[in-house]
Amino acid sequence: MGDGTTEAKTTKAGARRGGMRALSRLAPALTDPLFRRRGFVEGRIPRDWPQIVGAELAGACAPEALDFPRGRRDGATLRVVAVPGRALEIQHLATQIIERVNGHFGWAAVARLTIRQGVLPAAAKSSRPALRRLQEREKTAIRDRVDGVRDPDLRGRLTALGEALAARSEGKAEK
Repeated sequence: MGDGTTEAKTTKAGARRGGMRALSRLAPALTDPLFRRRGFVEGRIPRDWPQIVGAELAGACAPEALDFPRGRRDGATLRVVAVPGRALEIQHLATQIIERVNGHFGWAAVARLTIRQGVLPAAAKSSRPALRRLQEREKTAIRDRVDGVRDPDLRGRLTALGEALAARSEGKAEK
């Protein structure tokens, strides 16, 4: 063990721990340190903002920072940036926004909301390539390739994967 080699971690039964994990489970570990610099104890507020306030309101304002009083975990001030035409509306909705954020946290973390008018951060653009529409013969060729799979759920997932991969490619499907 002390010779510098690495070994897979195993449980008492000898089964390997870990394995494949969803990327969404790893994202908080990567983004939370960045959000902490802005005062967000967790990245849940910026990450879940559309679910907290609703998609329409999330398009008009965004959380900027969360300032807690020194040594306390409640009574924070949530600073948001709002597009100028909607700042007054957001001011009127401040109590509801605070209630929704606190409901999301599960305790009264936020006591005040301050609004700064400005430009919202640009929404992240998808890095996914545009998918082309598959021709029927391409779909048939993919279904024929997975026809031998007995499990219908697996067969359906393999078909969907094959269609997604074919739709990403520029060329035509193999004959």
